[in-house]
Amino acid sequence: MIGFPALVDEGETVALRVQDTPEKAAAAHRRGLRRLFALELREQVKFVEKSLPRELGLLFMAWGTEAELKGQIVAATLERTCMLEPLPADAAAFAKRKDEARARVSLVAQEIARLIGAILAEHAALQKKLAPLKAQPAVAEDIRNQCAELLPKDFIVALPFERLAHCPRYLKAAALRIDKLRADPARDARLAQEFAALYKPWERERQARRNSGAPDPWLEEFRWQLEELRVALFAQELKTPMPMSVKRLQKAWDSRPRH
Repeated sequence: MIGFPALVDEGETVALRVQDTPEKAAAAHRRGLRRLFALELREQVKFVEKSLPRELGLLFMAWGTEAELKGQIVAATLERTCMLEPLPADAAAFAKRKDEARARVSLVAQEIARLIGAILAEHAALQKKLAPLKAQPAVAEDIRNQCAELLPKDFIVALPFERLAHCPRYLKAAALRIDKLRADPARDARLAQEFAALYKPWERERQARRNSGAPDPWLEEFRWQLEELRVALFAQELKTPMPMSVKRLQKAWDSRPRH
């Protein structure tokens, strides 16, 4: 028998367990190592949990409880302070990383909490604009699907900080789209059709890859270019980090790596 050892998160403890594939071992080990840092930095973690503003918990209710919010923010903080590559592979490297992170945990947690506050506030404002959009059900459904894709239940820890940082702009762009829709619904329909011509084939291919148990990193990366394309089409005034157009993305899609 061949097995792959990993440090496994068991809540108040961690344990060494054997996994049956290297991928499962790597995923379990990452969570287990993060738990070990949380246990060793218990005081810092408690301070982070106590210092989170109550309003965040109220805004987060659509995703989960205040305890789940705290857990995600702590996990995201440890990812940024303790889990940088290369991961510590022995006791000395672990102790060094822990000592380096100790002073940074609180500042990084505050930065993450501010960003999550901005995301949740933009999301709440967008929901208010979506509510009266009964005359345009297709647009409302498209924006709701976009929000669900962008902000899954575990989005704080599932998305890298660099990606999270763009989420307020994506949500603001969706709100601007609703504002412009009232003035020119025909324009919105035309742009939505252009977007769907790229989005639908990508969505089908990504789902097929995920179902096969082998997600394609290129496809996962391309979804962020699609988010930028939404901004370029529906809210140009918010700007994109790089030039973005349907033509440019279609070219990238046509020349994608095939497996």
